[in-house]
Amino acid sequence: MELNELKAYLKSLPNIIDGKGDQRVKESANDFKKFVLEYFPHQIGIEDIALIKEFNERSKFRLFIYSDLLKICTKNRRILFEAYRGSAKTTLITRLFNLWLLLTDRKKYSIIISSTLDIAVESSDTIRTELEENSKLINDYKIVAGKKWKSEEFIFYTNNNPKKMKFFGAGKKIRGTNFLGSRPDIITCDDIENDENVESASQRDKLYKWFRKAILKLPARQSTTYNIIVVGTRLHHDGLLARIKRLNSFISYNFPLITKFPDNIDDLNESNISTAKIINMKLDDESMDKRTILTEFFDDKESFYSEYQNEPLSKDGAIFSGYKTYEVMPTCDAYYIGIDPALGKSRGDYFALAVLGKKDKQYYLDTKGYKLKPDAMIEKIIQLYLRLLLHGKPIKIAIETIAFQEFFKDKLKEEFANKGIVLSVCELKNSVSKELRLDAFAPYVTDQTVLICVDNNLLIEELDTYPKAPHDDLLDASEMAFRIASSVAIADYRAINRLSKKKSKALINLKNRYN
Repeated sequence: MELNELKAYLKSLPNIIDGKGDQRVKESANDFKKFVLEYFPHQIGIEDIALIKEFNERSKFRLFIYSDLLKICTKNRRILFEAYRGSAKTTLITRLFNLWLLLTDRKKYSIIISSTLDIAVESSDTIRTELEENSKLINDYKIVAGKKWKSEEFIFYTNNNPKKMKFFGAGKKIRGTNFLGSRPDIITCDDIENDENVESASQRDKLYKWFRKAILKLPARQSTTYNIIVVGTRLHHDGLLARIKRLNSFISYNFPLITKFPDNIDDLNESNISTAKIINMKLDDESMDKRTILTEFFDDKESFYSEYQNEPLSKDGAIFSGYKTYEVMPTCDAYYIGIDPALGKSRGDYFALAVLGKKDKQYYLDTKGYKLKPDAMIEKIIQLYLRLLLHGKPIKIAIETIAFQEFFKDKLKEEFANKGIVLSVCELKNSVSKELRLDAFAPYVTDQTVLICVDNNLLIEELDTYPKAPHDDLLDASEMAFRIASSVAIADYRAINRLSKKKSKALINLKNRYN
């Protein structure tokens, strides 16, 4: 309901003072679903009170919240819920569960944060309206408004016990807040990600830094009863929710709308969805209309995956989505190696090696991502180079030479020289941004000029989720390999001829080892 509608509806209800208030409070004390149905059926779409007894919840997510949320909060201090848009996560968790914890004296001081203060205030206004106009709730819990009664924060009393709720927008200063000498003991972050603060890596980093420094520091250090609950829909593979999910201190739960796509999804489309048979499709809420949901899916798959499936940027919406795989790389006419060293970058980045083989006009791409130190990676590159050298074909290496990469390139050439190999290295000094370079590379992948090794799971993940993937290291190495392959290659013929003429025992050993 809109706020005015909510006020009018609550005013229209009878003022129930029947001597059964204590019994209702007792029955609702340990039963969140009972609490919601008893005092807030209108918040979950039951305006006709006579229908409460017939209520049959079909959503697995909402059933889980009713039955398990309290147990989860008792056992775990920090919880993440990813749930689809329209699942009622804000109504149930952010508003009603918070209020229930305060009214049952489980918590004393609640903080609610949304992406903006205006959105957070919507929850404040809804809760305050219930505390002002819901006569059954007021009478049963003996609610009295405190002197501070504003949208941004308010105080109320239940059975003479003071409670406080305060509301913030994401990124705002929150540190040091307390109530009657106590730090907040229930903190709820509700959809604090939005399209703006996930737009760039710097914005995502800024929001995550704020979350770590502000939100995680809010509870008292010695407290063993606080809870931090993060509720939202994932907007980016490297956004706040994705990063929180990787934190060991959080337990996470994921509730997509479609729990199983139809078995015949490849036979369905926008033109036949209204009449075609839908086979074995399953939803979180089976009362929802499957055809309406699939119509929205076909209309905008990218948004659908993000808003309803918690999977930002589906493969179908990514600019590399048309790639084709191969199983075994043939012997090619030339080989090109792209190197993207993980030097001076995030610990989560990969040291990426991309091998691009060219046979006639077809390119075969094979990549690997490593989490190794530079010295160990030099040995990997040497092994890779020698394996390719056995084919007796030209080989060329591409590496970006900026900052630490320049030093790494020199060290790499030195190690090769120690083995009697004069390395042919193309030093790339990029004059355009990585995004533009990868965007320019995409058409060659989507038109299948470049084929992808079927076993390259890391690269395929980057292809499926670019540009909102947490990593693009393998793509970057692949683009560099393709860039030099598209120009005139300079092979290390001296090394090839030297090894071919000697037919040394070392070469035979290499064949036995790497074939």
